[in-house]
Amino acid sequence: MQRLAHAGASVRAVVRNPSGDVAGAAVIQADLLEVATLAPALAGIKSLIHCAAITADHKEPFPGAYRRVNAEGTRNLVWAARRAGVEKIVLLNGLGTRRGSDRSYMRTRWEMSEAVRNSGLPWVALQPSILFGDRAPYPAALARLARQFPVMPVLGGSRRLQPLWVEDLVSCLTMAAGSSQWDGRSIDLGGPDQLTYREMTKLVMDTIGVHRPMVPLPPSLARVPARVMALLPNPPLVPATLELFDFDNVTQPDVVEETFGFQPRRITDHFLANGLDG
Repeated sequence: MQRLAHAGASVRAVVRNPSGDVAGAAVIQADLLEVATLAPALAGIKSLIHCAAITADHKEPFPGAYRRVNAEGTRNLVWAARRAGVEKIVLLNGLGTRRGSDRSYMRTRWEMSEAVRNSGLPWVALQPSILFGDRAPYPAALARLARQFPVMPVLGGSRRLQPLWVEDLVSCLTMAAGSSQWDGRSIDLGGPDQLTYREMTKLVMDTIGVHRPMVPLPPSLARVPARVMALLPNPPLVPATLELFDFDNVTQPDVVEETFGFQPRRITDHFLANGLDG
């Protein structure tokens, strides 16, 4: 929001539960599942950046919530955007988004993408690998596990990740929102480093100065504890998360430079200078 505002854009933040000011933006309340609330939220908007979804690291607040919010909510938003005269949609999704099986979490992400692709409006979808930097959830979750448990379970093992700095993603978003150059494309994004889940876990532990024995945990064995943990108010693992360990979460190492013309930050350099945040 601040980056767009500093660039001279008039920015509006649409939120479901307002809890204070959003730096650089006017705040308006709306709900993807309440269609009547979307018209005033979108009135006068030219470019819509859509990042409202339940991500796979969160439990469903009610049965069927992933599909209702991610898929139906996006279809509601697209319908309202067309009626409001929105000129472009920029979708923030995730690297590796695919059709998935019926009732899977991944299917709801794919349906988000399809709703935007078939909107009839100019669109671009940015699909990053895991993020690092200020308030990025995955490194924070690893650090929390390392601090709380005597051993460190490693999901994914030799599967690879391509961590992207949050601020570099924001740069891509602002460029995509302000130009038609990338319209009609779904763009997978990642930083310059490709790490296995084991390497990522060790890097986080080294950064926070906490070292635990790492124990491989195949996703197939994690399904039962994930279902049990999902009963907790804020579980460290839910079944939807396990779907993301079925594939390498990577793209071309130079994709940001080749697509958007700048060199993204290395996660090792960032953690050395800033720790997990910044």
